[in-house]
Order: sequence, then structure tokens, then C-alpha cells
Amino acid sequence: MTEKPNILIVDDELGPRESLRMILKPSYNVLIAEDGYQALEIIKQVPIDLITLDLRMPGLSGIDVLKEVRESNKDIQVIVITGYGSLGTITTASQYGVYDYISKPFNVADVTMVVQKSLDKKRCGTDIKKLLEDIGTLRGLSKIDRTKKIFEKCASFIRDLAKQDVTISTAQDRANDLDCIKFLKLLSDILQNKTHVLAEHAERIHYYTSLFCNALHLTNEEKEVLEVASYFHDIGKIGIEIEYAESDKYCDDKQSQEWKKHPEQGVAILAPVNFSPAVLSAILHHHERYDGKGFPDGLRGDEIPLGSRILRIANVYDALLLAKPYPETCSKQNIARELNGYGEGELDPHLLQIFLKAIQCNDERLQ
Repeated sequence: MTEKPNILIVDDELGPRESLRMILKPSYNVLIAEDGYQALEIIKQVPIDLITLDLRMPGLSGIDVLKEVRESNKDIQVIVITGYGSLGTITTASQYGVYDYISKPFNVADVTMVVQKSLDKKRCGTDIKKLLEDIGTLRGLSKIDRTKKIFEKCASFIRDLAKQDVTISTAQDRANDLDCIKFLKLLSDILQNKTHVLAEHAERIHYYTSLFCNALHLTNEEKEVLEVASYFHDIGKIGIEIEYAESDKYCDDKQSQEWKKHPEQGVAILAPVNFSPAVLSAILHHHERYDGKGFPDGLRGDEIPLGSRILRIANVYDALLLAKPYPETCSKQNIARELNGYGEGELDPHLLQIFLKAIQCNDERLQ
């Protein structure tokens, strides 16, 4: 039998306290604190998973309780419950990792939903830490063996997530939820943890694709596809030798062929997560060329999914900047000239011009 999570209700008012207790008691172990001092004592004695915290309390305020909690335990989920929340108070509370806010009087459905989502987030965080610990034990192996082991653990981790009630498969339905996007980024970093280069590259590609989203006025669905695909487009490289996984550079035909498999390997890794077909297609075809000379399927022109064409431009741009010894000194004219050279066959010429305008206005590394 799974042990129930421990929830601590902190509120100086009897009515709200009892209302929350009645709502949560059937599903959780509920503890009560009538003020901040009592709450901190309980936290010292009992492993608390989640706190519902009133901000306006006499003596030790909710903000002070929150500060104390965060100094000793960053893993406890906190939901602020208040009828007096001002913008300033909420902003201050947000700095200390509050998951969500619920206003008095309570809506039962809202309380149960927010509490469950918060605990799901905590569970995911615990699972991630366990994955990192497992990966950390893989010392003393050859680079190839270690990479394979990481590949196996990450694939297993994703399959396990797909079986849970709240999984990454729901990301497309909740893509406007910033917590979900942060989780996707964190998972992307973990999956690519064998080298910071891949993780940093994914972060830059995400930024470039966001410029496209703004310039093209994409639909929410199209934005969601790019947001997820940008973080995971190179995930297939975790199965490739570390020496040449980080770039297009390889030493011989065998390495070249292995490198070219990374889009298909990435889709295979992500398949159990049930990402939308559009996300998987964007990842699979991000090395297709506009002239049909790319891989894996040699798609041409508009046959290439929009997300893939955008990722391709972002990748070429990133490679050009990294090829410079001092990227901050790149002139807009030089980078535009080089990108236009690629646009003669490799890149979608229409999207390329839109991107050039966007980076000239938004990328501060260009002079």
C-alpha cells in the first residue's frame, strides 16, 4: 500500500483550517498548525510533502514561515491560501518557490486539483533526483559503455513517466503551464547530461525558435511543437560517441553514418512518452534540406514540416556563431551574408528572411 503524503495546513482562522482539513483528509495525512511557530515545529518533527499556507497571520507571518521553510527544505511544495493577497505580497512569496495560489472562500475542485498537481510535481522531482543519482554511479566505465548505460536509464525513466497519472504526455495539453515547460527543460538537460554542450545548445535553439514564434504569429499549437522540439531535437545524440556527438564533425564514413542516425534515435527514445506526432516529426526531419539533399528521408521544400525547417535554420545560425572565435564581435551584415549563402539550397528562403529580421532586432551578440 502506498503511503499517503503528509500535508500541513497553516492558518490562524478556524473556519478555513477546518474546511481544508475536510477536503484533504480523505486522500492525505493532514496536520494542522494554528500559527507560524507551530508550523515550523511540526516541520522539524514530521516529513512534510506539502504546506497550505495563509500569508496573513499574527506573530510570524506566512512570508516569514516560507523563508524559514526554504532555508531548511527546498523540496516541500507550498500552496498559498489567502483572501488578502496583494500584488506585492504574492510577488514576494513567488521568490520562495510557491507552486500556486488559492483564494478564500475555497472551491473544492480547485483545491483538490492544485494539491494533486503540486504533489505530482514533487514526485517528478524526486524521480529526477533518483535518475541523477543512478547516472552518478556510472563511473569507471569506458565512454561508450557509460553512454549506453545513460541511454538505457533515460529511456527507462521516460517509459516509467509515461505510465504515471501526470506525465510528459500531458505536456501538449498543458503547454501554457510554465511549470510543465520548466520540467521539460530540466528533463532535456538530464537526458543530455553527458555533455553540457548539448544542453546549452538546446537552450540556445529554444531561444532562436521563440523568435520565430513571435515573428510568424504562430498558433498556440505550433508554438507548443517548437517549444518541446527545440529542447529535445538532439536527444538522439546520447547514444553516440561523445567525441563527435556535439557537432557535425566526424572522422570517417562509419562515424558519419552513425551521427546521421540521431534524429531517428531521438524519436525512438521519445516514442514511449506519447509526444504529439508534430513534435516527433519536427525532431525526425530537422536535418532535411530545402533542396532535398538532407536526411533521413530527403524531403524537399514544403514537404519538410514547418517545425523542422525552423529548427534547421536555428541550428545553422548557432553553428555559424560558434564557429567564430569571438561571437560578440559578429556583424549583422556578415552573419546575414553567411546565412543567405545557406539559403541558396539548404534553408527555406522565406523563413530565413523572417529569421534574419528577427535576430537583427533581438540578438544582442550581433553588433
